[in-house]
Amino acid sequence: MSKLIEKLERISEGRVQPMGFGAAANRTIILPMLVIASLPAGSAKPDEVAAKADADALVLTIDNWKKEKDTLARIGGKTDVLWGVSSQVVSREEIDQLAEMKCDFVIFTPEKTPAAVLGDERIGKVLQIDPSLDDSLARAVARLSVDAVLLSPPGKDQSPLTIHQLMVYERLAAGSGKHLLAALPPGSPADDLESWWSLGVRGVIVDMTADHADEKMSQVKEAIRNLSTTKKKTGSKPGVVLPRIAQPSTVAPPEEEDDDEDDDI
Repeated sequence: MSKLIEKLERISEGRVQPMGFGAAANRTIILPMLVIASLPAGSAKPDEVAAKADADALVLTIDNWKKEKDTLARIGGKTDVLWGVSSQVVSREEIDQLAEMKCDFVIFTPEKTPAAVLGDERIGKVLQIDPSLDDSLARAVARLSVDAVLLSPPGKDQSPLTIHQLMVYERLAAGSGKHLLAALPPGSPADDLESWWSLGVRGVIVDMTADHADEKMSQVKEAIRNLSTTKKKTGSKPGVVLPRIAQPSTVAPPEEEDDDEDDDI
């Protein structure tokens, strides 16, 4: 199984992770969200950038597979960083090559990606869906053989997450039934992470090519550390209160007097 998906499962289940050796090893609670650094595949030493940023994983964006596959092969052969790729379209042949390169996961869009890639179990499959996806297609995602869903931002604006956008994402999250990732717009404040977390998002992608990316990464990680994992998810329905039904009395009714005894007196 994909290591990224394993991490998402541990977070979702609230499991602890042992550190050190022996039965008495220290244990620590896993943070409530993963941080994934995003860089173009052609960047200089992207794995070193991700390691320096202390990211949980690295995703490399691909524009031209033929041009960038040699770069991917070099990264896969030498890095210890957990990495995956993001491409608008991915073929079964490319999945085979990525698996040989020790790629852990792949992010793709549904429009042109062949359905045959869904049958491969060697790599974690993350489906990128657009906020404009209608309800019927959002529900259909739950039946697909994908491991997670990436919620794309509606645009690269500098404004915080709005209530309307939150409503749209809530609809998509409820319909997909998958592990949720979110791509943070460069201008999105770290304070938005609590809203993302309340939706069920357990991994966020930070664009390391944006201005002040290192500062943004630090802010995101600090906001994740401050998240309250005990806070109830927004939108949860209160328990149904049933009306109390009167129970039959357990006191025996008084016995009726026997009229025949009075007549004999």
